[in-house]
Amino acid sequence: VLKTLDYDVTLLGAKVYVPELDGYPEEIDHLLLRVDLDGKSYIVDVGFGMAYQLWQPMELISGMDQPQTPGVFRFQEENGTWYLEKVKRKQWVLNPSNSTAPNVENEVCRRVYLFTLQPRDIEEFRGCNAHLQTAPDSLFVTKSICSLQTADGVRALVGWKLTEIKYNYRDNMDLVEIRMLADEEIEKTLREKFNVTLDKKFVPANTSKLSLF
Repeated sequence: VLKTLDYDVTLLGAKVYVPELDGYPEEIDHLLLRVDLDGKSYIVDVGFGMAYQLWQPMELISGMDQPQTPGVFRFQEENGTWYLEKVKRKQWVLNPSNSTAPNVENEVCRRVYLFTLQPRDIEEFRGCNAHLQTAPDSLFVTKSICSLQTADGVRALVGWKLTEIKYNYRDNMDLVEIRMLADEEIEKTLREKFNVTLDKKFVPANTSKLSLF
């Protein structure tokens, strides 16, 4: 769409950070757009989802905090490799017994992904796209995921766990509500919370220990 509007767009490839492994995959697994406009470069990423989704383009400058509704994002450049980081707010969790692992909750800053400025072709993403959709150990195979950005936050249904976040609810703090749903609540929740209606019975999945928050 941006190209049809005559923007100067370059495809870039990113590697998404895996906090449980404290590392990145060997191959690119996420697509970014670099847009050059009026002598400045911006990263446009509308497809990451969950709580690390950018809500506005980010100027490609290293070390500069760029506040957005979801939190403060910034790029750090090291020897030609760029890292996207998100500074996380404190969280007010209404029901902590259903929450995530403490090491994830207590993070102050999370690296989201790394990338270089090497131009990519869309064909380079077909292999990783097929892998993410079909590989037995892929996060998108081992977890059923439905994520929706709302006017003031994000909600996600991962397996049987429904998480709703309201950003900056008060005093630089996000409000987090987590519920574990029963099987009979799943389809109603998809319909009422995500406006999703399925033709066939939906069977949730969550066999991976990797965190999405």
